[in-house]
Amino acid sequence: ICHAADLTPTNAYASLMDKFVDTKSAETSILYERLIGKLSPQMPMGAAKNPGNLNNLVLAWIKQGAKKN
Repeated sequence: ICHAADLTPTNAYASLMDKFVDTKSAETSILYERLIGKLSPQMPMGAAKNPGNLNNLVLAWIKQGAKKN
């Protein structure tokens, strides 16, 4: 995701929300599915898996509307 999105400070949020985050179906958001390894490549690329609590925090953030805060 990070490699396919414009994650400059000014554009990061809009870039993620445009394609990778689905607040209506959080569990099928590309961002979340990559974090949990359902989609390839898994994030983080070339590194150990994220701890489950980080993935759960991202899922909760998406379910709560993925607010820009």
